[in-house]
Amino acid sequence: MNPSILFRSLPARYHSFLPRFSQLAIVSIFSNMMVPLAGICDTAFLGHLEDIRYLAGVVLGSILFDYLYRILKFFRNGTNALTAQAVGENNHKGIALALLRSGLVALAIAVIILILQYPIQKLGFAILSGEPAIENFGIDYFNARIWGAPAVLLNFVLIGWFLGRENKALVLIISLVGNGSNVILDYLMINQWNWSSSGAGLATALSQYLALFIALIGVAVSIDWQILPAAFKELFDWQALNRQ
Repeated sequence: MNPSILFRSLPARYHSFLPRFSQLAIVSIFSNMMVPLAGICDTAFLGHLEDIRYLAGVVLGSILFDYLYRILKFFRNGTNALTAQAVGENNHKGIALALLRSGLVALAIAVIILILQYPIQKLGFAILSGEPAIENFGIDYFNARIWGAPAVLLNFVLIGWFLGRENKALVLIISLVGNGSNVILDYLMINQWNWSSSGAGLATALSQYLALFIALIGVAVSIDWQILPAAFKELFDWQALNRQ
């Protein structure tokens, strides 16, 4: 059946919903690619170096980060759901609390990751088990990129919050800044400054903080500042935090 005929046959209430849903889905898919694309950019630049062991080490490190952040992707989906529900109820305080509570939990877990980075590194590379030289380059990459964990987790929260509010353009800009700056920083730190695997990790971490900076600007211009004092009073409602 022709898609346009099928679309016209749907009830009128779906005529505005389906285009909005399609646009959100496309932007969500693109922004979902930020973390794996970062690893792809790193491997692409390192692949042009004479010593292939740099590339092999970064591939190991990228796999470790992909698994680590995939487990924590629930921050994005959970914030998205809570925000969309509050938007549907026209609950401005609920919208602010969805951001504040999710951001607080994400930041706490990011700090734990940084504190436990050494055992995470040891366990991860023990499981991946590369050759000693390759593993050393992977560890250099890990040690540099791990400092971007707070930015990565907060970006999950903020992108979920923006998607819940249907701020598609802002999510797209955040994704473009994150991935675009990663390419530029990879070129500078790997090709120009010869920082190899540690440069690749640092470039990825810095690009995440640049994306976070843009996201925070978006929050500043879109949040209802008048509701924040009331939201802060309920921020440490532990029952609500447990539901985040």
